[in-house]
Amino acid sequence: MITSMFRTMNASAFSTVALVAGGLFLTGCDGAKKEVALLKEENSQLSMQLDETRTALDGEMQERRRLEQELTNLKKAPAPEAEVVVIETAPAAEPMVMPDLGKDVTVEQRDGAIVLTIASDVLFDSGEATLKSSAKKTLDKVVAEIKKSFPEKQLRVAGFTDQDPIKSSSYRTNYHLGFDRAYNVSKYLEEKGITKDRLERLSYGSEQLKQTKKASRRVEIAIVDG
Repeated sequence: MITSMFRTMNASAFSTVALVAGGLFLTGCDGAKKEVALLKEENSQLSMQLDETRTALDGEMQERRRLEQELTNLKKAPAPEAEVVVIETAPAAEPMVMPDLGKDVTVEQRDGAIVLTIASDVLFDSGEATLKSSAKKTLDKVVAEIKKSFPEKQLRVAGFTDQDPIKSSSYRTNYHLGFDRAYNVSKYLEEKGITKDRLERLSYGSEQLKQTKKASRRVEIAIVDG
């Protein structure tokens, strides 16, 4: 753009000179002197503008060469090495050890807890919440294993029933029957040395049924962290 301006300014100067020269013959000497004076002044201004344009052009060329050199240097420079990010992973948790408590107690891992399931038929008579004498042998095995392997864990004792309405029992609902069964199991664990602050009692009644009525009637002891 600056180069184009430079060419335009030169053309303007030469045109002005030609016009003034022609005017000398038309206006006479006095007019010619005035025109010459004006021409000198205009040429002086044009020369100044030309110098300024040349200076600007030189600066533009220098900046262009600088940018070209920077581009060349960037192309020659080696690509930066990708940063290596090391992600530390926690070691895999060791699998829980499942105790063997005999055929009357099913042991499984569920939602981070170990759950001991005892069929209600092993623990109670139909429609009742009083522990059978034979049930205490099974519960003694459970207490011994808890004291040995889980001495600091919390215990959640829950009662479950089938969905048949209660007819020949003093309990108003399956929910009440399930709670009393869970309560009496937890009381026996407490009598055998499990502290009361580690025990939680609750009832689900017939809310969580299994595939059969027999399997639905049960007490679960969940061994949890907190």
